[in-house]
Amino acid sequence: MARTRVWLVLCAALALVGCNGDSPATPDGPRLDRGARDGLVSGEAARDLAPGGDGPIAAADGPGAKQDGVVVKKDGVVVKQDGVVVKKDGVAKPDSGKLDSGPPPPPPPTTCTAPIALADTTGSQVIGSGSAASCTAAALAAAVAKGGKITFNCGAGPATITLGATLVVPPKVETVIDGAGKVTLDGGGAVRILEMVNPNYRVNQTKLVLQRLTFQNGKAPASGYVAPSPTNPKCAYGYKEGSGGAVYVRDAVLHVIDCVFKNNQAASPGPDVGGGAIYVLGSLGATIVGSTFSGNQGSNGGAVGLLQTTGTFVNSTFENSKATGVGQNYAGATGCPGVGHPEQGGAGGNGGAISIDGADDLEQSFCGVTFKGNTANELGGCVFRTANGQQRKATFLRSTLDGNQAGNGGGCLYISNSDLTISQCLVANNTVTAGSGGGVRTELNTKATIVNTTFYGNVSTKGLMGALSHPGSGEIRNCTFAKNRSDGGPAYFTAALGPAGPVTVYNTIFLDNLTKDPWNPQACWFQPKSGANNFQWPQKRSDGKTDDTACVNGIAWADAKLGPLAANGGPTLSMLPQGGSPVIGAGASCPNVDQRGQPRSTTTCAAGAVEP
Repeated sequence: MARTRVWLVLCAALALVGCNGDSPATPDGPRLDRGARDGLVSGEAARDLAPGGDGPIAAADGPGAKQDGVVVKKDGVVVKQDGVVVKKDGVAKPDSGKLDSGPPPPPPPTTCTAPIALADTTGSQVIGSGSAASCTAAALAAAVAKGGKITFNCGAGPATITLGATLVVPPKVETVIDGAGKVTLDGGGAVRILEMVNPNYRVNQTKLVLQRLTFQNGKAPASGYVAPSPTNPKCAYGYKEGSGGAVYVRDAVLHVIDCVFKNNQAASPGPDVGGGAIYVLGSLGATIVGSTFSGNQGSNGGAVGLLQTTGTFVNSTFENSKATGVGQNYAGATGCPGVGHPEQGGAGGNGGAISIDGADDLEQSFCGVTFKGNTANELGGCVFRTANGQQRKATFLRSTLDGNQAGNGGGCLYISNSDLTISQCLVANNTVTAGSGGGVRTELNTKATIVNTTFYGNVSTKGLMGALSHPGSGEIRNCTFAKNRSDGGPAYFTAALGPAGPVTVYNTIFLDNLTKDPWNPQACWFQPKSGANNFQWPQKRSDGKTDDTACVNGIAWADAKLGPLAANGGPTLSMLPQGGSPVIGAGASCPNVDQRGQPRSTTTCAAGAVEP
């Protein structure tokens, strides 16, 4: 029996290669030739856990992993069967035509200070003469071709302009298009709505400003389809071109303010294509403020794809977007011709809402952003971020990451080779159906600083680390891990935090993080972390008899007595310590505010994300 349990543990740690001997995938490095490539190079092959002491040895996610019906194989080709990417002759194919996700959610709340404001439109070209009928696609196309400031006079009510061809913005003319909250640009499920292309790489400072507009039913033109290999199912397949269903920008500066993007599509499948609504490559920056993305999809980055572009996302909402490709994107598929480059494997599926690749960008920052109901067939239900070569910053502040899902790692966030900060956030109810990190998964020496953040109700269905998979360095301080789960039964364990790694933990609560495996650590990993002033409960594993492994050396075994996840002030839900809680006043060297933004004493505070 003991030998059987050891093999089950190894199978769980090797979950994404299925204990079948597949070799690890090699990360796909940056291959953008100074503006010569139009592709989303998405794909750190998922190397799961670092070896740790007497614990299981973790291996890589293999291409074409199949788990729980999320990704399945037929005739050696990976396909997805969920009504979005549909099976035809054993090959993943995109849906066609218009989508319908219903009305968009209300405008996002103003949580953070916006780095940009509405552009001045004085002296603009005006489309229309006072009626909706007067606002024609031809008139708009003629104005956009000139560039400059563009506004609309389409009457008092809303107006929709349906396009039969893509609007082309001149790459060297500052352009502002302002819909005043009344104008919808509709691609009819047939055309990309707008593009601005400069044939260079990260030099053009010309701005394209899109403000107070709705973009719907855009569809990127797909081309360069490579069929699956009949002899090697690991070879990349799908479309080479087809990114940016609504907006495509190359080598410019994009500002998006108070816009709505719904039901737009990039091509799928394909290892590099992405950005169902927006795709920006080789550009100095893309800043998105006060905008809502709903029901968009693409092979990678269901809503937004960035390649070698600094991204700033503020006070925006991403809902119900999908990364519909399969098999990820990785190098090292020997003998394969590839889609974007030789020896390429996979056909996408990374970044349910946003997929970001490259190392020439400076930082990816998110403040006051809500991710809800987004899905990725592979990695990162909300955001997939890999920095190739040089480590880059990724920052999430005062944001809500709730109810998202990934197939093979990082139910909400998959962050690779980055300096990651998560502060004053809620990471809740996210799921990974296979692999690790129901809430967040990091890889490739990512350093993580996680402060004043609640991880609640995240689940790894058939894998490890229900809340946070972080094998790297950094610090976790004043966080709450509550009611996270690893649900697969024997050999599926660690509901809150793992695996082995040098991250330190202070003033943090681990409460009711549960598994169905009494033989392995329930809340955390085989080796306790270093730190101080932490609390853990329950003390027993699922059999009610076996002592659980401590999450941190010297941890206090006590019920933190927290209230339910609720609106307790501030931009995100939280769990307040109740009267008589042992965590009150137990923390030291504290942040100066809590998750809600309420002041804390920096010398003595409550353990966990919030003060009572």
